Amino acid sequence: MAGLNLFKKKTAESGQPELNEKTDIKTPFSEAVRKFKRQKNSVIALCFILFLVFLAFFGDILAPYGVNEYDYSSILQGPSLQHFFGTDEFGRDLFSRILMGTKISLAVGLGAVTVGAICGTILGLLGGYYGGIIDSIIMRICDTLFAFPGIILAIAIVAILGSGLYNVVIAVAVFSTPTFARLVRGRTLALKNTVFVQAAKNLGASDFRILFKHILPGAFPEIIVQYTMSIGSSILTASSLSFLGMGAQPPTPEWGLLLANGRTYMMSTVHTTLFPGLAIFLTVLSFNLLGDGLRDALDPKLTD
Repeated sequence: MAGLNLFKKKTAESGQPELNEKTDIKTPFSEAVRKFKRQKNSVIALCFILFLVFLAFFGDILAPYGVNEYDYSSILQGPSLQHFFGTDEFGRDLFSRILMGTKISLAVGLGAVTVGAICGTILGLLGGYYGGIIDSIIMRICDTLFAFPGIILAIAIVAILGSGLYNVVIAVAVFSTPTFARLVRGRTLALKNTVFVQAAKNLGASDFRILFKHILPGAFPEIIVQYTMSIGSSILTASSLSFLGMGAQPPTPEWGLLLANGRTYMMSTVHTTLFPGLAIFLTVLSFNLLGDGLRDALDPKLTD
């Protein structure tokens, strides 16, 4: 302590700033958090997504009615204090069904994008690092998948595998994979000839260690942004497949299926399509806004 006090005294006498033990050290993470906090829309979107996650875990407890609790005396009633979002064609409470459908829609979206991100990341690392015939095969497969619009490709896969939520997850994961593969491949090509990667090679590090310890962390920011923004599109695609009758099947309270069930009555009872559609719209919008905020926060080329 005496040495530190003497250093502070000499620093003060020389006119230099004193050593402050509580000086904040700026790290890449703290800088990213600071930039993200400045994106007000993204912060609001994150809060809404956390609220959805809360509903996914506790929706069954919070729902005032059972998911398939029929009340034929309350068929197609409008919003009221008894039924906040009204009732459907079987007298079931729409608020409760949308609440419980949150878990299904989020699980399908997150599951599909997670599978696609893992497969695409591995393929992108292998293609970018090894090049040659491996890279050519992977990229030609990706080009083939890119030739089809995402929803058309998903419909084709579900038509082959059959309807159901698990097959929807597979279909969405398949058309999500090429995007991550291209993204990670480009980052791998940029990093594989850097000094620290060459040093790891010279020290005898295995290819597995180089790929997953030295190259992959450098691609994390781009992967996180793409992952976040892909969740919204995957939820939208899954809902579209359920709307077409190729995804969730009755009486599952999936949002796309709720929207499909209500379209027959939308001219006379608009609430049957308004509230499921609003749930899909707000969720997809929130994930897109969150992705924009993360991109601005994690991109080192963007400055204040």
